[in-house]
Amino acid sequence: MTERIKETAEKYNGTGRLGKDIQEYNTLMRYLISIVIFGYFQRQSVAQNMTVEEFVRGKSASDGPVVIIVSDDKTSAQAPAQVTTEPEADKLFCLYAKRSVNYYKS
Repeated sequence: MTERIKETAEKYNGTGRLGKDIQEYNTLMRYLISIVIFGYFQRQSVAQNMTVEEFVRGKSASDGPVVIIVSDDKTSAQAPAQVTTEPEADKLFCLYAKRSVNYYKS
């Protein structure tokens, strides 16, 4: 899976239009959701409720693997869900977070 993530990161990192093109933006979002569900074995509600702010908060707390705390989850009464990203996927999450900010500003 890591090789596929690298290829996807290279594809999206070079495009300046991702912030403007809704189809490219949604494709990246769906790919990241797939990584969270199938790559990190998380429930659908974790992927659905994860926010860019939660990712940024996890990113600023660590230099290594990013631990994203997803507070709005069906089992959040017990404890919030934790998603730990691997370095290659982290690049895509960072790209998505940057492009999300740019997309919603335009």
